[in-house]
Amino acid sequence: MLRRGIMKGMVSDFIEGTKPKYIWCVDEDGEAYEAKIGNDGYHGYCLSDEDPMRRVVLKEWKIR
Repeated sequence: MLRRGIMKGMVSDFIEGTKPKYIWCVDEDGEAYEAKIGNDGYHGYCLSDEDPMRRVVLKEWKIR
């Protein structure tokens, strides 16, 4: 999923070292995910319906 998000350019402008702080992706079932980099790599989680970023990710995913 990280690779798919990167390939679609779904990465944040914020950089941690040499990597984007956030990467977003949408799975085959239409669920939006966000991965955030930490000390030991990326950790991903599903964006809830209440999270305003979910709508942004779903919209951008369709465009790209």
